[in-house]
Amino acid sequence: MSSNMGKYLTVVLIVILAISGRLAEAESLRTTPVVRAVAEALPSVVNIGTERIVSSPYSRWGEKDPFESMFRDFFAEQGAVNTTSLGSGSVIDQSGLIITNSHVVSRATKITVTFDDGSQCTAREIASDDFNDIALLMLENLPDGKKFKPLKFARPEDLLLGETVIAVGNPYGLGNSISQGVLSAKGRKATFEGKVIFSDIMQTDAAINPGNSGGPLINLDGELIGISTAIFKDVQGIGFALPVKRVEDVLAKWLIPERFGDVSLGIIPGQRKNQAGSMDFFVEEIIPDSPAAKSGLKKDDRIFEINGVKPSSLLDISFILWKIQAGGEIRLRISDLKTMAVKSEKIKYAGGLEMAKAKLGLGLQELTRKLAKALEYPFEGGLVVSDLPEGSENVSRGDILVKLGEAPVNNAADIAKALIDKHHGDSVEAIFVSLIKKNGKFYIMKRASVLRVK
Repeated sequence: MSSNMGKYLTVVLIVILAISGRLAEAESLRTTPVVRAVAEALPSVVNIGTERIVSSPYSRWGEKDPFESMFRDFFAEQGAVNTTSLGSGSVIDQSGLIITNSHVVSRATKITVTFDDGSQCTAREIASDDFNDIALLMLENLPDGKKFKPLKFARPEDLLLGETVIAVGNPYGLGNSISQGVLSAKGRKATFEGKVIFSDIMQTDAAINPGNSGGPLINLDGELIGISTAIFKDVQGIGFALPVKRVEDVLAKWLIPERFGDVSLGIIPGQRKNQAGSMDFFVEEIIPDSPAAKSGLKKDDRIFEINGVKPSSLLDISFILWKIQAGGEIRLRISDLKTMAVKSEKIKYAGGLEMAKAKLGLGLQELTRKLAKALEYPFEGGLVVSDLPEGSENVSRGDILVKLGEAPVNNAADIAKALIDKHHGDSVEAIFVSLIKKNGKFYIMKRASVLRVK
């Protein structure tokens, strides 16, 4: 009896295993690791478009911008009119932060973000770095409680030559598209006109086209290992991506409360590889006169924990920092025996002149009749430069500020309006005029200077 039962159970077990094997085999034929990685990443990948393209008066690269011909060719093919598809991006925070290439949004006056499900949102540019070709966007006018799925980041030290990689994006405005390849090289140098643009770029044989620019290059775990960039339009069979470490390093300088409002904390974190090959986290920069500076926290202090949690990546720290509100506190364990607390403060300005000094380091005075007489100026009114920002060019004491950003400047109230939405790390173009007296006559010289918000 027991023998028959044993045989019966054996037969049942064999049948179950056979069925399971066939099911597993059937699944493996279609649901490959690539399919699973794409399914994981696709809800976090967006198409970025614009209603209008404007010419850019300034490029870091000068007259011969390596991205210019790509844009010219791409828009000629697409017919660059309303709602032109530009490129791709990735959601990095559930509140609606998105990263892309800076050249994707540099010409946009209105940015439209389209998700995998067809839903759309407008976005504004929070920060842009032409040198690193990275931009940070924030979605606008979202319903209360709306959350998005962020893309996971791979560890910077965990990139394997030869591993399968996938470029996810929106090439040529065709909708979501993927291409598969391998990680062919790390630390490649990209040159333009004999100059090195990037020295840590990743190379892949996954197809990367202009529309892929700004989209993620992911591994088989669905993690971002880089940002695709189409910097060489005539190269066939080779794609390039900015590595995840570069992306994290740039984001760490932006994901601070000073960037998103008038809240001062003063901590910019950084990362570096240790002898074991993993990443150590530390205080890379302390913003002067900030709560962090007053607390005694020092540059290069190690960060072992933030708010009692050991960070596993640089962005673990950054995602806590940028959401700090006025009066909020963070605790950093900087050694086995020492934990420091830093409490954020609301930044207050008495007026436009104080704002110019605090944000730009630019000292201004009203050009009164008495001051105009002392300077031998033939008129009064306006704002005259009394103190210069550190490292400023094309501006001197005694110059008159006439324009800040897009706003004409005549008084302190104009300064306040021009700087109200400018935060740490932003750049503002200022127009100054100098009065030159020669042979009894006054001549006006107009000069432009780019000022950086502290």
